[in-house]
Amino acid sequence: METNYYLLNSQHLAKNSVNINKTVVVEVLELPAYLDQPQLVMQLNVHQLHYARFDVWAEPLQAGFTKALINDLNLNNNSIQFVTDELKSNKKSTDKLIVRIDYFHPSTASKVVLSGVFWTENNKVQNIIQQHFSFELLLNEDGYTHAVAQMRRLVSMMSASVILENYDIVR
Repeated sequence: METNYYLLNSQHLAKNSVNINKTVVVEVLELPAYLDQPQLVMQLNVHQLHYARFDVWAEPLQAGFTKALINDLNLNNNSIQFVTDELKSNKKSTDKLIVRIDYFHPSTASKVVLSGVFWTENNKVQNIIQQHFSFELLLNEDGYTHAVAQMRRLVSMMSASVILENYDIVR
């Protein structure tokens, strides 16, 4: 049997930075142990997971998710630059967007799910409010290729929600 490798973020859509007036560092926290491995996972029922033997991520899922999220966040606005921690400027007062993923997988119920919490941090606000998110899409084709494409769409949906709810941006 041949091994299939999947990328969550297979393309980088570059966009000209027009009026960047803020930089936000995006940090995706360590994934739950069941997701922090090369094999794709599928939920079989409420309490049972299945790990694919020959369908694996081409890069760690945490890295792929972070790249996909940052790509979408930057495409969804013209005034904020979202970056990973290693690309932040030397300014001490950098805003942060922190994401914790709880569920991110397809299921035998013909859907893919993405849920967790995120919060923003800056030097001005003392109390941090966690915002829960939960998105689902139907799977209308068999196979991991379609599931991964739908998972990628979930990241885009989450990105649009983060921008809409947390940043005062006119697109």
